[in-house]
Amino acid sequence: MPGPPSDVSVPAIESPIVVASNRGPVSFERDDGGTLVPRRGSGGLVTALSSVFFRDDITWVSAAMTEGDHEAAETGVDVTAETGIRVRFVRIAPDVYDAYYNRIANGVLWFLHHYLWDLPRSPVFGDDTARDWQAYEEANRAFAAVLAQVTGDEPVYLIQDYHLALVPAMLRELRPDAKIVHFSHTPFAGATYMRALPVGMRAAILRGMAGADVVGFQSRTWAENFLLSCRSLAGVRVDLRRWRVSDGTHTAAVRTFPVAVNAAEIRQTAADPEVRAMRAEVERERGGLALLLRVDRLEPTKNILRGFLAYELFLERNPAWRGRVRFLSLLSPSREDVPAYRDYGQECLAEADRINACLGGDGWAPIDVRVQEDYRYAVAAYGAYDALLVNPVYDGMNLVAMEGPLVNRRRGALILSRNAGAYGRLGRQALAINPFDLSETAEAIRAALEMPADERARRARGLSRTIQAHTPATWLTEQLEAVDRIRPAA
Repeated sequence: MPGPPSDVSVPAIESPIVVASNRGPVSFERDDGGTLVPRRGSGGLVTALSSVFFRDDITWVSAAMTEGDHEAAETGVDVTAETGIRVRFVRIAPDVYDAYYNRIANGVLWFLHHYLWDLPRSPVFGDDTARDWQAYEEANRAFAAVLAQVTGDEPVYLIQDYHLALVPAMLRELRPDAKIVHFSHTPFAGATYMRALPVGMRAAILRGMAGADVVGFQSRTWAENFLLSCRSLAGVRVDLRRWRVSDGTHTAAVRTFPVAVNAAEIRQTAADPEVRAMRAEVERERGGLALLLRVDRLEPTKNILRGFLAYELFLERNPAWRGRVRFLSLLSPSREDVPAYRDYGQECLAEADRINACLGGDGWAPIDVRVQEDYRYAVAAYGAYDALLVNPVYDGMNLVAMEGPLVNRRRGALILSRNAGAYGRLGRQALAINPFDLSETAEAIRAALEMPADERARRARGLSRTIQAHTPATWLTEQLEAVDRIRPAA
């Protein structure tokens, strides 16, 4: 265990920034002329952070994903042509990457933090899990090694998400004086649920994250879950009043930094002529009906199936609404190679077909499901809804709950799961629901569609003000200021 870090001479707020995430901001490919060129990266985390970290004083470290990435790593390409951001790749053997990413990060940790296990049947941990965990450790160690090689005037390392939970402690072993933040974009499982993990895995994750100076979460609930889980670690003191974790030689501050959306950027997208034409198309297709909207990835954490069942219950309880409302469900494909995701998606589509067959008629289908990857169309639909349903089982934040109200033109109501991180910020202006309670969700749908105009306007104004009060820039600044409070400059 390294000794306590020495005083720093440069405040974090003035330091160079080094970001680490599994997927990076760009991938390299060869163009038709054989030149190695960068392409803008994809994925939810990169999309969420694009307006924060796409600047010229950032070094971004990520796993090499494509053949071009591996070639770029070999040839020393470390600056993208598009943004000027410095990019460094971590080269991980394909079999190690598969075990680290697919079998541990997504196959275990994603299910853990989103409470997705059917505990009487899963998970089952055995020798294969132990081998996969070794790969997860190896991948995290490779990230730490590359990060430690980044030179600069006391950089701040911003380690992103559950893929890299072990990196803070590993990096601190290599660079004891490093200024490190670990941020979880997902929920964090409660202490009791965490006990489903093998003891060694659980302890390594908690100690790994606690190796940072600041451990950040989207909401108070997830931060408290981490603190309470750390109380199980031998030799570790948890200060619940000051939100700190200490092993006697190192202290980590635990804080909340809710991710924000770029209001100007999404409004610029909504104002694009092509998007405005799409919104007009949505308005024509609704044909004067009220519009209930959901925009989600087609995967189990988003609770799509219960959303359909709650809508069915709403129609059964309120027959006067039959033929007067349309539920537009925009679902983007997600991890279709994972059986649990694929099966869930098929079940959702089958349930929508059943509801349409049972309750539809005379040219009216209660649910319009569109499985497509089209962000611009989603933004167009945001402008037209009367009610937006956001009912995840658990969600770190949920950007849909913030994007929709920013560009909606009908003072639409927000129906929001209490288990979404966004609830802590938007709960006062939303219609809150227990995502497992079909009755409460059905009643919220009715209340949203029948809400008086003055109340709709009041809630819509409150949502817009609250969402715009935080920006991507403040999200980053608050983390750097938290580092300066726990590691003040000399």
